[in-house]
Amino acid sequence: MSATTNAELGEAPETTMPVDPGLFDCMPDLIAAARIAPVVRIPYLGRHAWVVCDRELVKQALTHPKMGKDITLVPEWMRQPGLMVTAQPPPEYARAMIMSDGENHARIRRIHAPVLSPRNTERWGEQVAGKVEGFLDELSQAASGRNAEVDVVTNYTHKIPLAFISEMLGLPPEAEHRLRSITDIMLYSSDYAARREAIGGLFGAVEEWVRNPAGLRDGVITGLLAASDGPGAAVTEGEVIVWTLGMIITGYETTGSLISTSLYEALRRPPHERPKSDEDITAWIEETLRVHPPFPHPTWRFPLEDIELGGYLIPKGAPVQLSIAAANREPGEGADSFDAERRGHGHLSFGLGMHYCIGAPLVRLEAKIAVRGFLRRFPRARLSADTAVQWESEWMIRRMSALPAVLS
Repeated sequence: MSATTNAELGEAPETTMPVDPGLFDCMPDLIAAARIAPVVRIPYLGRHAWVVCDRELVKQALTHPKMGKDITLVPEWMRQPGLMVTAQPPPEYARAMIMSDGENHARIRRIHAPVLSPRNTERWGEQVAGKVEGFLDELSQAASGRNAEVDVVTNYTHKIPLAFISEMLGLPPEAEHRLRSITDIMLYSSDYAARREAIGGLFGAVEEWVRNPAGLRDGVITGLLAASDGPGAAVTEGEVIVWTLGMIITGYETTGSLISTSLYEALRRPPHERPKSDEDITAWIEETLRVHPPFPHPTWRFPLEDIELGGYLIPKGAPVQLSIAAANREPGEGADSFDAERRGHGHLSFGLGMHYCIGAPLVRLEAKIAVRGFLRRFPRARLSADTAVQWESEWMIRRMSALPAVLS
């Protein structure tokens, strides 16, 4: 792009978003920021990050050949302790799928594809579906007594993806509690020293499982250890560790958030407006994905050269986020806009192009099992009239941390 062309482009206006985690819902602020301009700049770590908000521009950026994601593109000033981007290992150790490009990315997807096959997905789903009945029994016991409240998040929604991840990876049962405590701190603590320690704790746990797989059941870890990418090109131990970490981070917390918000939208409505059939539940989950994407801004991108989007200049190397939260909505649509009739039409919550989420079928299956089981067991459940739901978020990740409900 020539200097003359650059001079003709507009500078993205500056606005703010909640970049630090806290006990609040970030969504209204994200939608408000998106109304400023199709592309905005956010103060971040003493500099700026660019955020693409317009739906068509987000789609362009998701598939733009010059919008890189590789870990080597992260500028030095962003490599601060406690940030998720610093949890990424050096490329010579292993590249994660989410922060790789080109042949590196294609190779990682090829290796994952047979492990995350439809057949395996169905098998893990059947195993977890059996556990859900037990979780529902425990939930019912936790709400013993007429009109007794129960926190659906703590007692149900996050138990299912944790069980699913453990089944997928082939982990021993005692690993589930360990994963929950580590990931809560790593993703949501406002104490960056604690987050840094948690990142190290999760790495250490996965490293232990990978290096001593004798106690593991057949699953993703044993499958990746046995996988290869052509003659003599075996998957390294470091890659198995890093890829397993990625599946835990993206597959556990985000799926739990999707289940929680799906049930929230059901419980805030009378029983006759809730989904009944499998088809209706599937559509309900898609609409939840549209309105409540667990990653409102998914992952960093870095232009390989100066890029023009919507008449705005995004400089080479600038850190860029794409507002899935804004792109999923129509112009003028508010933060609280769930409409089951939309059926999630056109949402981008799993991405687009070569970085489309490889675990999307797993996420959808888990959510369907969880929502269907809850609504059939507790058809008269309702939100608590005395205790408010609680959100926990920042601009990149959002969850419902408390969903108080009465089950009968």
